Amino acid sequence: MIWTWLSTYSGALLVILAVIPILWGSFSYIKIKNKEANYLHFKTYHELIQQLVEPKDTVSGMKVDRQVAVIFELRYFKKYFPVTLRILKGEKESWTKSGANPRLLQELDFTINFLDKRSKSD
Repeated sequence: MIWTWLSTYSGALLVILAVIPILWGSFSYIKIKNKEANYLHFKTYHELIQQLVEPKDTVSGMKVDRQVAVIFELRYFKKYFPVTLRILKGEKESWTKSGANPRLLQELDFTINFLDKRSKSD
């Protein structure tokens, strides 16, 4: 009985057995690529935060345009919205006291409002 079934369905069985390793390899590849993308996302976010709060050139500081760009880019890290909001609100408070550039404070406001709205809508 089993030999009859095997001879009848041997072609389909061979195709299934050939497809299993391909599917396994594909899923493994996707899993690895997702881990790499998550790590890159994490690394990029932390580099942006570091650039914002710890400029490399402490003598002249970071250019305002670069800081504005960094603040804007933080909008693309949805996973980190809650902590980004806390960081930006803290920076706004300290930068306001120290007389930071008005353009910088304006971009902080834009991004804080953006993150607030997005956090509440999700």
